[in-house]
Amino acid sequence: MTGPVHLANMKDSLAARNVKFGSRSGAWQSGRPAHFLCAALLLGGCAALETRVEKTIVKELPRIVGAAARYEVEAQGARVKDEVVYLDKARVVGERVRRPKAPILDRVEAIMTDVAVDRKKKKLTSIGGIDAQVRVLATDIEAFLEARESLKNVSVMLDPPSGITVIVQPAIANFTLPKSVRAKVRGRLVAIEGDLIMEIVDLRIAGLPAGAIPAAALQKLINPLVDLSALPAPSQVTAVQVTADAVLLTAGGVQPLSVGGQSPSGAER
Repeated sequence: MTGPVHLANMKDSLAARNVKFGSRSGAWQSGRPAHFLCAALLLGGCAALETRVEKTIVKELPRIVGAAARYEVEAQGARVKDEVVYLDKARVVGERVRRPKAPILDRVEAIMTDVAVDRKKKKLTSIGGIDAQVRVLATDIEAFLEARESLKNVSVMLDPPSGITVIVQPAIANFTLPKSVRAKVRGRLVAIEGDLIMEIVDLRIAGLPAGAIPAAALQKLINPLVDLSALPAPSQVTAVQVTADAVLLTAGGVQPLSVGGQSPSGAER
């Protein structure tokens, strides 16, 4: 009787120890998903914060950059201090963006760095820097020039990698060419002092070469083709590339920007 009882007691003891070990293992295993859950909640909180900040920036971009058909924003590296959310960077894509002193910008892809957003006021308050790639269509350059009182019946043709031809009926020194006579202006597109400029290399009126004085006068009427200096987010054109139907610009912010409360400003077209 003693042996079997002793053996049974050993079995009960082992069983109890197995249950204890099993419960430890279960606790450890149940703790591992808990760690993952905490990490997931943290990441989810960051994602939710970045989503809210993205919506705020999208609403603010028309005030800071200009009205557009569409904006989309992707925020990265969000962190919070008091009521301000700081972003390492924000990728911005804008379509059909309107800026003072420029044609409609068909597409803008920009990286904004060191961005600050006031969560309470729901305002974009500062930007450390902006680097942008901008596409301007030849048809939009036509419309931009046509809106000037001194230039009528405008057509624009692009010639890669830097050429442009403008056929126009100009008014120079209060003299307007007859409607049947148009000036053909050939030139190249360059970035000068932050603007997109057409440098005239040949001017012909009714097929005949014109002199340097009419060419200089017409160059003043045409330029600048793109000026991105309007506040509160001024930029400078730094590089130009011409394709068959568009001009591609590289542009950068002039300095760190304080943009709270300002709207794009500049001379009207």
